[in-house]
Amino acid sequence: MRVLITGGAKELGRAFSEVLGAQGHHLVITGRDEKALDAAGTELRAQGADVETHVADLGDPHATPKLIESLGGVDVLVNNGALGGPVGPTWEVDENDWWRTFEVNLRGTASAMNAAIRTMTSGRIINVVSNAGVHRWPYVTAYSVSKAAVIKLGENLAVELKRRPIAVLSYDPGMVDTGLMRRGCAPHTDDPDLLRVSQWTRSQRDEGRFTPVEQSAGLLARIVSGEFDHRSGGLITQKDH
Repeated sequence: MRVLITGGAKELGRAFSEVLGAQGHHLVITGRDEKALDAAGTELRAQGADVETHVADLGDPHATPKLIESLGGVDVLVNNGALGGPVGPTWEVDENDWWRTFEVNLRGTASAMNAAIRTMTSGRIINVVSNAGVHRWPYVTAYSVSKAAVIKLGENLAVELKRRPIAVLSYDPGMVDTGLMRRGCAPHTDDPDLLRVSQWTRSQRDEGRFTPVEQSAGLLARIVSGEFDHRSGGLITQKDH
C-alpha cells in the first residue's frame, strides 16, 4: 500500500515510518525540514524501505493536497504532523501563535484529509491525536483544543463516508519519550508556565505512564493494516493493543 505520513522524518513520525517501511509499504513521508527528510529517506532505504520524501508544510493548506493529487492518490493517510503550540494561560499567550497551532493541527489535517478522500476509492485515514484532546491540558490549550477538533472532525467524516469503503480513525499513541513529551520533560527555560507543564510531564514519566515508542508504532501499523476499520469514526488507544 502507498502510505503518506505527514511529519514522518522525525521523532514519533520517524518511528512510524520505520515500522511501516519494514512491513513493505510504499512510504511517502513529508515535513518542513528538507535536510531531515533527506536523512530519513537515506537511512530508511538503507534498511530496505521503499520510500520517497517531499517537502510539504502543513501550515500551507495547499501543499499536502497538491502532493496527494500529483501522486494520483494514496491508500492510507497518516496525519501525524502537528505543532505543540504556545504554553501559558490562554488569555496571556500570543494570539497569533495560538491560532497558528490550529492552522497546522486542524486546517492542515483537514485539507490533507479532504484531498485524500477526493482521490480514494478505498482506504483509510488515521489522525494522530492525544488524550489532551479527550480530556484537557491546561496551559497548552491550543494543542488540546485543536486535537479535540480533529477527533470530532473524524467522527463526522466517518458518518459522511459510511457508504464508501474509507475508514477514518483517530489514534492516541500514548505519552511517549520523544517529541513534545520529551521536550516537555526538560525545558531549557525559567518560564514558570513551561516549568509547570514540565513538572507534570516528568511526574507522568516517573509514574510509569509513558508508552514505549515501539509499542506506539506497532499499534499504528495494525491500524494501517485495516484491523480497526470496523471502528471508523472511533478513537484507538493503547488499551486496544
